[in-house]
Amino acid sequence: MTNTTRPRTATGRVLLPILLPAALALHAGALPAHASAPAERVTCTAEPRSRWLPEEEVKRRFGVEKYALVKFKVSRTNCYEFYAVGRDGGVVEAYYHPVTGRLVKESRFGFVGRPGP
Repeated sequence: MTNTTRPRTATGRVLLPILLPAALALHAGALPAHASAPAERVTCTAEPRSRWLPEEEVKRRFGVEKYALVKFKVSRTNCYEFYAVGRDGGVVEAYYHPVTGRLVKESRFGFVGRPGP
């Protein structure tokens, strides 16, 4: 027995396995388009990683639970870097100092207000 409530292609395939990755790719693909220009490059520290705050602590400070989609990485310039899509579709790019945990730079695009749960 098949589930007829899910969207299907003309050949009867369920669209969810196709749509979900496509939607995530669109959001993820949109994020780097807002990345800082080379002249705006943010450099955080030359401290060894043994002195850095744990990633989970910085994720807590950023507030990952407030966003629909979050990409986290360590930048080439030694910052904790976040790209996030808010529940209202706005995009945020944020850099945190990995030793102090302070916000170094934040850019927001398309937010109606502050993102929230």
